[in-house]
Amino acid sequence: MSATNGHETKQAFSVKEKYEICLERQKQVQAGKNMRLEKCGLLFPDRSGNGISKATLSDILAMSDEILKKPPVEGTHEKKQRAPVCPVFEALLAEWIERAHAVPSSNQINDAIIQTQARSLMEELSGR
Repeated sequence: MSATNGHETKQAFSVKEKYEICLERQKQVQAGKNMRLEKCGLLFPDRSGNGISKATLSDILAMSDEILKKPPVEGTHEKKQRAPVCPVFEALLAEWIERAHAVPSSNQINDAIIQTQARSLMEELSGR
């Protein structure tokens, strides 16, 4: 629960997570398993370790035809299915962030540090 308003914070599922949920449900139906939504939700624990709520699962599955028509594409943003604007730049920046997080002494990476690195990378790529 959120400390500010006393309500549970909603979990936003990525396109990939929604696709996996719909694919699993489709496999169950094809196998003739008639699993209740509550039990199906337990197959996909949220960040707190609980299963997906029946309402959330129902919302995702209501869009399953549309979701299954568009499998997640590698290199797209997690929450929205769109291709990177500058794929080389984004790949280099993501790699830099991953390497920076791998160094124990650099746990304090913040937005300002990432923005500085992004500007530096963009200048390198543009040939300045």
